[in-house]
Amino acid sequence: MEIKIIPLGSDDKPLDSYGQDGQSFAETYAPIVELLLRESRLHAVVHTVPGGPAMAQAVCRLIEEARKQQGDGAEAMPFDVTPIVDVTARLRREDGCPWDRAQTHRTLRRYLIEEVYEMLDAIDSHDVAGIREELGDILYQVAIHARIAQEKGLFSAQDVVKDVTDKMIRRHPYVFSQKSLENIGTSMLNWDRLKQGEQRQQHAHLLDGVVPGLPSLLAADKLQEKAAKTGFDWPDVQGVWDKFHEEWEEFRQALGEGDSVHAEEEAGDVLFVFANLCRHYHIEPECALHRANCKFRRRFAHVEDRVRQSGRPWDAFSLDELDSFWQEAKQIERQKENTDS
Repeated sequence: MEIKIIPLGSDDKPLDSYGQDGQSFAETYAPIVELLLRESRLHAVVHTVPGGPAMAQAVCRLIEEARKQQGDGAEAMPFDVTPIVDVTARLRREDGCPWDRAQTHRTLRRYLIEEVYEMLDAIDSHDVAGIREELGDILYQVAIHARIAQEKGLFSAQDVVKDVTDKMIRRHPYVFSQKSLENIGTSMLNWDRLKQGEQRQQHAHLLDGVVPGLPSLLAADKLQEKAAKTGFDWPDVQGVWDKFHEEWEEFRQALGEGDSVHAEEEAGDVLFVFANLCRHYHIEPECALHRANCKFRRRFAHVEDRVRQSGRPWDAFSLDELDSFWQEAKQIERQKENTDS
């Protein structure tokens, strides 16, 4: 763990002598407390206090009061990954869990993806307890990947924490160097400029920075977003609409030809342009489709429950009857939304 030692002052005056020069102890120490709080968000901090135990206790009181005023919360301990790191190390020992010991970066890929999507589902469901649980599951994925790397002498969990902390500070100079930016657009441009300057982020081609393993709709969004930053984009959204209608007609023609390979290609073009259309309206297509999938799952579950409750087989129902159950599910959701709001 990186620890920053901040020795400030050599004043050994007793506490009761403060105020005689016009400044109280709290007033004298205010800028020091502010510095300590700022640095403590970036490092573990050790502050050497001049004087005896009474001085140290007085400084601690000032820090706690300042933390509460700044909204840092009432937690006495900072965020600490040590417990989960220690548990993961224990699970990976020879006498630990056979499943955890057998895992590699590659075998864990599917679990990392699953946990992220379960997190998305908790967010869409406004499930606070679920969000908390899924964040923990994602944190475990971080811990076990870091442990596997540490066992190979590559890096540790603490290296991961340090690297991302340093990166956030480096990419936000307007926050940590007292500079300011006018708006979020300027902030994102500054982020991209700084990101491109980092060694690991340098690629032979601009679009190489989009990870190939991303879900396809998300990748389409990211690819076109990056291309647009070079000026390779329609001047307004009407151009995207025109392109969408063009691709849709080509898809219909390919279907009429009966060529499944050509039809699949044209279907991909339609989806690609549709992702760009969403981008122009500030809609994330991957998240939008995820929400639609979740909605279909909920409503179909209601239809399934109604069929089961009737005691009749599926083929005994007409499509209109099944659709009436679907409409019931929609009405229940609307009522719930109105109640929640």
